[in-house]
Amino acid sequence: MSYAHLLLVCLLMIGSIALVMYYLGTKISYNYILYNGSVSIGSGVVFFVFKILLTMGKVGPIEQVLDVVITLLLLTVWLVILIETFTVEVMENGREIKASIISMVKRIKMVEIKTLPQQIIKKINMISVKTKNYMVKNKLTIKIQKLIGEQIKQRELNKRV
Repeated sequence: MSYAHLLLVCLLMIGSIALVMYYLGTKISYNYILYNGSVSIGSGVVFFVFKILLTMGKVGPIEQVLDVVITLLLLTVWLVILIETFTVEVMENGREIKASIISMVKRIKMVEIKTLPQQIIKKINMISVKTKNYMVKNKLTIKIQKLIGEQIKQRELNKRV
């Protein structure tokens, strides 16, 4: 496949992802439209990196330089779009994010650092006790299975005699 065809395939894949996400954004949720640019350009970066890896020894130095330039351009645009997307997300859901952070800080303050190792040790002990009980049950079932197996062998021997 020629260089121009691979370049066209990568651009078509980026465009198809953008169209699918736009369609999902109009039908399902606005978040698909909000993240459309960052996902499309991010996937474009991935496509071009794969294209570079696949055509590394097969194309000339001019095409390799062009691939690197296109990938760096896409990466730069992707970072700008990612910052823009996070900015829009914070502007739209800033109060919810702030409330979540405040509740998380309150939960962290409620945990006493001094009792934290004791709580961890208690949980580890509970887990070890549960596993010991499980192992004891398994040992008992193995013993019972052996006894049943022996009984079956004895019955077969008694039938033969």
